[in-house]
Amino acid sequence: MAIKKTSRSNARPQPKKAAKPEGRVAVKKAANPSPQTKAIPKKPAPKPAPGERPAGPPPVPNAMGLESLHLDYTSLNLEEVRRFYTQQLGFTKFTWDPQWSYLWVQTSNGSSLGFMPPMQHPTMMPREPNIYFLVADVDEAYRKLQTRGVSFEGPPEDKPWGHRVLITRDPEGRSIWIAQPKRK
Repeated sequence: MAIKKTSRSNARPQPKKAAKPEGRVAVKKAANPSPQTKAIPKKPAPKPAPGERPAGPPPVPNAMGLESLHLDYTSLNLEEVRRFYTQQLGFTKFTWDPQWSYLWVQTSNGSSLGFMPPMQHPTMMPREPNIYFLVADVDEAYRKLQTRGVSFEGPPEDKPWGHRVLITRDPEGRSIWIAQPKRK
């Protein structure tokens, strides 16, 4: 071990640093990378398997646990409406239910439209859409929204089309349906 000479008389001798082998360069890692550092590109998200629902945008916080928005419209000419939305506008993900004369059209990962003939139901005004919120747990939404002062037409109830539904109205009288697909 070689001893380095110092000018101070009581200094401890320091060992010499060993020489680095040629061809290797010391790189000091920055504690915080500079903005010029290139980010490693992310791999694209895997595509959903056929029949799976594609992943939507991250959920937006809300008091009822909203997962998607669906609007129902009454229609006097369902065949023309179906042709317009599926052929002319090109929405390729749709379902026609002849039992209920109901057309469902997915418009994005988090929204859809429904069209049906006018029904004899006090909450469905002709030509006025129902705002139809799909939630993970309609009974939990009922409890939470009641604590916030929301009044409802009644407690959640199962409907023949496969949803458990809760109905309220906004201050201007629009019908708000909060629904959960029934688990099979």
